[in-house]
Amino acid sequence: MKTKIWIVRHTETIGNIEKRLTGRKDYEVTENGRRLVNLLTQELGNIKFDKVYSSPSTRAVATIQPLAVKNKLTIEKIDGLVEMYFGIYDGWKWEEVDKVRPEIKEQQRNINEIYGIPEQETMEEVAERMYKTILQIANANIGKNILISSHGVAIEAFLRKIVNLPFREEREKFCQYHVAINEVEFENNAFFIQRLADISYLEK
Repeated sequence: MKTKIWIVRHTETIGNIEKRLTGRKDYEVTENGRRLVNLLTQELGNIKFDKVYSSPSTRAVATIQPLAVKNKLTIEKIDGLVEMYFGIYDGWKWEEVDKVRPEIKEQQRNINEIYGIPEQETMEEVAERMYKTILQIANANIGKNILISSHGVAIEAFLRKIVNLPFREEREKFCQYHVAINEVEFENNAFFIQRLADISYLEK
């Protein structure tokens, strides 16, 4: 029996506008962010969701709150859906990081991975954490429609893990812009991507 999972990236926040490493730190949703939430709600509004899950971050919860209300569901907050932890630089602006460790941004530009920050969570750890969390959610809801709200790096890490594709490959294809929609089917203990990082609906 197929289980359908919609995974969306949170909407725009002040931290994004300020170009911060917004990992575990939380920031207020912008006016444009609220507009994007409305468009996401319209896009997924005709789907009857059976369960709704989110990272505990307020930006992730706010992104799918209208859909949860529409479906008369309570959002279940799951720690395993949080964003990558950027160690001692979590919450810093990129310009601040560049002053002390410019090679970190250069590496990110070259290979699409962030590493070298003291105490940070590795890309591999993020991928494994997200995979275990979403696998548990999927197995607990066989045959149902599931909505998940999470974060850019975390979602991309999960999707790349299930297709075994390194971060440096097909960067634009997997890039998770704000309120990007990913549809994944789960059957026989395996995930299959049906819709990837879609923001085309924003232009309708």
